[in-house]
Amino acid sequence: MKKKYIVLGALAVISVAAYIFSPTLESIVKKVVHKYGSEITGTEVNLSGFKLSLTNGEGSISGLTVANPANYKSPYLLDLGGIKVSINLKSLTSDTIVINEIRVDKPVITYEMLSVTQNNIKQLQQNIAKNTASAEKQEAKDANTATKKPENKAAAKKVVIKKVIINEGELKVISAIPGDKGALDVKLPAIVLTDIGGNKQGTSIAASISKILTKILNTCLLYTSD
Repeated sequence: MKKKYIVLGALAVISVAAYIFSPTLESIVKKVVHKYGSEITGTEVNLSGFKLSLTNGEGSISGLTVANPANYKSPYLLDLGGIKVSINLKSLTSDTIVINEIRVDKPVITYEMLSVTQNNIKQLQQNIAKNTASAEKQEAKDANTATKKPENKAAAKKVVIKKVIINEGELKVISAIPGDKGALDVKLPAIVLTDIGGNKQGTSIAASISKILTKILNTCLLYTSD
């Protein structure tokens, strides 16, 4: 009998999650990532697709890109390749969504130097440091807005990300400095982050994006000669 109630409870959670998130989940995720990602970086952040199984919490993100700041030739600073996610389905109906794991495979990062002191990674780092606080404020404002659009309801939720793994990253170095060597490819080590938002019982979507991007960019700078 107890097992029966557990199964019924699980089915109820899945049914509620399906009602809340489908079929608009992909649209909501696209809008949220684009809005807060773009506000943080000061560039265009987009993804082409998001799919989530409401039976096991496994999902995938495709076509997630971060455009370069102005004056750089390459279209993207970050092309995050294939992304797999694992989400605690029960958390979808709570105030804090728990993401068990985000796994990014074979991202491509383009490091473009305009001069000895000017490059796109440092520029993006400066943008993130300047914009994260205002993006969090905008997220909180959206969460409290009277018109509850689906993406605003998503903004009202906090997130805990237990683990982020970034494997087989490729750093493409492009230099516009006269006399400097041209293109160079560098293989990055695995990048791992753990327990994002866990010590606060959840953090904002904007803060989570900021922390992951900052870790990637810091790692890239360690593997360049700039």
